Amino acid sequence: MKFVDLAKYKFIIEPRYYFYSWSNSPRILGRESVAKALVRAYSFLPKGYNFKIWDCKRSLKTNLEMVKSFQRRLRLMYPKASLKKIKKILVTFCGHIPCPVREKRLDTHRRGGAVDLIIVDKGGNELYMGTDHDDLTPKAATDFFEKKKRLTATEKIARKNRRLLKRVMSKAGFKNYPIEWWHWSMDK
Repeated sequence: MKFVDLAKYKFIIEPRYYFYSWSNSPRILGRESVAKALVRAYSFLPKGYNFKIWDCKRSLKTNLEMVKSFQRRLRLMYPKASLKKIKKILVTFCGHIPCPVREKRLDTHRRGGAVDLIIVDKGGNELYMGTDHDDLTPKAATDFFEKKKRLTATEKIARKNRRLLKRVMSKAGFKNYPIEWWHWSMDK
């Protein structure tokens, strides 16, 4: 499997996990097939828009650091929840814990087949999506605003922007992890 540095393409790179000291490298690598599909998705964006990429191929060390951080956050969010409940929520966002060393599925971060990203406008500003990346609440679900009956003006903007992301990524062959609007993967 060939991995490429996504900085070689037109995308904006923001290696959040490097900034958090969870990763030793600021480079964001992905499978070549994923990079080519991202270029295709980019071609469907409105003129002047771009992708900001936060993560793609992830080491086991980075995965484990992320899991530990999420677990701490969930304990703060739900101080009265049992450890069983916290682990259930954690598995929803992180998969099997501890993360498998030899992941076989191609569409995972460990195999360079999943990408976390957002769309930015002509000025380089992130489009409003209603939550931040790695939000651990039900509001992070891609279709969260589709299911609400009454939306505020900002929620309508988030819904519109999530629809745009979903349209361009799906058209390029990516599949979304439905509980995370930012997470898109390919199994090729």
